[in-house]
Amino acid sequence: MWHFPHGYVILQIEGLSIARFLKRLTENGICVERLRRIGPSAVRFRMPADRFFEIRSLKKGLPLRIRIVGRTGPAFQLRKLMKRPVLWIGSLVLFLALCWASSRIWLIRVEGTERVDPEEVLTLLKEHGLSVGARPKGPVLITAANDLSARIYDAAWIGLDREGVTLTVKVVESQPASFKRTQSVPSDVVATKDGVVTAITVMRGQARVQVGDAVRAGDVLISGTVSYQDATYQTSADGIVKAAVLYEAENPVCDTVEEIVETDRTEPVRTFRIGPWTLLRGKPAFERYRLLDTRSIGISDRFPAYVDETVARELVLRERMLSDSEAEELALSRAGALALERVPKDAAVLNQYGTVKRRDGEPVAVVTVTAEEIIGRTEEEPHGG
Repeated sequence: MWHFPHGYVILQIEGLSIARFLKRLTENGICVERLRRIGPSAVRFRMPADRFFEIRSLKKGLPLRIRIVGRTGPAFQLRKLMKRPVLWIGSLVLFLALCWASSRIWLIRVEGTERVDPEEVLTLLKEHGLSVGARPKGPVLITAANDLSARIYDAAWIGLDREGVTLTVKVVESQPASFKRTQSVPSDVVATKDGVVTAITVMRGQARVQVGDAVRAGDVLISGTVSYQDATYQTSADGIVKAAVLYEAENPVCDTVEEIVETDRTEPVRTFRIGPWTLLRGKPAFERYRLLDTRSIGISDRFPAYVDETVARELVLRERMLSDSEAEELALSRAGALALERVPKDAAVLNQYGTVKRRDGEPVAVVTVTAEEIIGRTEEEPHGG
């Protein structure tokens, strides 16, 4: 075992003095292993490679023929490997790439979502540096789980569990407000926003508005106080009330716009990768650029190492004068985008109207979006019955 790092030499001895030679080896402390006879006057065995050069002196005076038939052990394997640099360098790079990849997240799974939007969960995870290819550091999983549980309205609890390269997001959703309340608690359904009622469905209680009525935030929509045949009783009002709600946004009309345009300057960008893993990625000197054609160059026929060369074209910002119609159209488009951002995700856009007004002598684009959404909220304290 102590000779294993140095390796072993397999010898074949032929002659009439084999026994005397083996005795000399033993007397000099040379270990002889796996001795076997391969002929009438020939044997084969292995011995430590670091004692091989003593053979010549021990053989003196003996009519023997000694031949090396094999070499084994790490020292000889390493010597063979050093003669093939592409193989051992590639193996080393692959090992380092696997070590690098195993410390990162490559798959994110979101479980237990029905009302919670998985895209919202992934977006909030990115704020904590948790995305595909990221390497979590410190107690970021606990911090992110607590933050997501507090910021996502429909989530009662969120847990993050990392196993290898997979991050699992486990979501336990909270029950809707209508399920949390019991019929024994008197309550009203009140408006959360100003709007015009477009639909009303009463499940418990008595409607106080009808389709077409304009309501303001705080108005009772469905009352928990019900009157029937000269009798009055209280219940937990429940139902769905939809209304058309207005969202407005403004954007100044500007006569110039900055555009991104291409120049004639290009620069090659080289990336070194092994298989699907990118190890080194170059970056052009341009602040802004667009990547064009890419070609891959194989480094070795025996190892999947490649150099990808991509042409990057420079992009710059330039100011362009706009006509009056172009300036108004651009301002209306930006104002419309701002107004749509204010519309809740679960609302349906019914109408969008835009116009250009003058404020303090300056033109301003104003866009109004009409969206239909649920505006009822259950409150336990009755509002006037």
